[in-house]
Amino acid sequence: MNIESQIQKINELVKKGNKASFKLALDKAINLQKKIKPNSFVQNLTGFIVQRSGHMMEAIKYYENAHKLDKKNISPLNNLAYIYEKLKEWELAKEYFDKVKELDSNNLIYLINISNYYLSLNEHEKSTNSLLKALKIEPNNRNVLYNLARNYANEGKFDQSIKLIEKVIKLHKDFYPAHIQYVNLKKNIDKQYLDSLFKILNDINVDEEQKADLYLAVSNVYEKMEDSDNFFKYLKKANLLYRNKNKFKKEKKLKLISSLISSFENFDFNKKFKNNENKKVIFICGLPRSGTTLIEQILSSHSQVSGQGELQYLPWGLEQTYLKEGKFDKLKFDLTLSENQNLLADIYYRKLKSHNIDEPVIADKMPLNFLLIGLISICFPNSKIILTKRNPKDVCFSIYRTSFTSDDMNWSFSEEDILDYYELYTKTVNFWSSKLKDKICEINYENLISDNENEVKKMLNFCELDFEKECLDHSKNSKSKIDTASLHQARQPIYKSSINNSEKYEKYLNKLFSKL
Repeated sequence: MNIESQIQKINELVKKGNKASFKLALDKAINLQKKIKPNSFVQNLTGFIVQRSGHMMEAIKYYENAHKLDKKNISPLNNLAYIYEKLKEWELAKEYFDKVKELDSNNLIYLINISNYYLSLNEHEKSTNSLLKALKIEPNNRNVLYNLARNYANEGKFDQSIKLIEKVIKLHKDFYPAHIQYVNLKKNIDKQYLDSLFKILNDINVDEEQKADLYLAVSNVYEKMEDSDNFFKYLKKANLLYRNKNKFKKEKKLKLISSLISSFENFDFNKKFKNNENKKVIFICGLPRSGTTLIEQILSSHSQVSGQGELQYLPWGLEQTYLKEGKFDKLKFDLTLSENQNLLADIYYRKLKSHNIDEPVIADKMPLNFLLIGLISICFPNSKIILTKRNPKDVCFSIYRTSFTSDDMNWSFSEEDILDYYELYTKTVNFWSSKLKDKICEINYENLISDNENEVKKMLNFCELDFEKECLDHSKNSKSKIDTASLHQARQPIYKSSINNSEKYEKYLNKLFSKL
């Protein structure tokens, strides 16, 4: 049997990148394993196919088998490190990264992946240094260039970021996310560049997912040109394609929210888990685009606060502890509370220990933690909860015009879904607010802009932090990274142009605005 030719056929199927080709590739890989002696390369290839098919946990066993068969095969080690980094299992990820480093510290995939690992832990310098080392090895590598541009943008080095993105586009014209980043970073875009986007769109080989990215880039160009009609025309085209890829299921979210509300309707919120952790957490919650990033930037300008971005640890901890068939498991929660087994906080702090944080207070600005405000109050008794509020039309417009990559944001691509989610959000925060009252500090975005000093003092007082003047100039003093849709705005001083900025687009969003 010609193993090389069999593997080549499998690789050709993998390159097609669709579900049918992955299924066929997996069948061929498993059949090949039955006909040959155990082979590290084939085991690793099978794991990769399983992973790309969406079964990350199942892929682990193939990678582990591949490593056992050949301790010097770097690929399964890189793949295991990558998976554990995505799962935020930091210690395991580091263990496999170290194994790769022992074999080849200049391995390109290793340098790219460990850069992402460091970035997730807010170790910017290490992340960037890994990419700079990779750049010396392969100066034209698309992922290296694009990720380095991302890092520079996160650090506010926009000119350096733009130069790298321009190089990506020049060398890799079919890498469409680069066009979105380029348009977002550039203040002015000429018509020649717009024409080049349309030329790419007319290519019959461009698939629907790629078209979505290109439509979004085109819409952003028209927004900069102040051509509202075409801005919305192509924004709607992009959002329709994004929505078709991953549709929002309101019933699933309602199921969780209803179970939380029924579980805590008559709960005594004086009952708390004991907290032995030294670090205090400020949870900044609210709708995306409601000011969570701005507030984190203000707080992380304080000498005692470390901004850690949007940590996924609470939602993931809930899935591992109190989520049962899509509902909150109140019986298990009551049992663990009676025994002071603080499962949720234990997971949160265990993951947080991998972060290199000197400050005694951290700011976690995961907006969708608003779902879990009641749990935060019970499981993190020393924490502070800030709930951001913003003009409904402004915030919903901003959500609609922003491309969110997270699966949790699949409700952001249509007026109907945004309305449904806004209704669920309102129901949830009203419930928690009625139960916790003064335990939540509500910060109105418009007030924060118009009366900044008083609002900042109010916020710091609530968080039991002394006033520091640096908090009034976050654009110069913030220590936290920015890797969200608020990248550019949050690097600027306080500005008022974002207030009521939805008014000029009201005619394009009648369905949404008429019901807010």
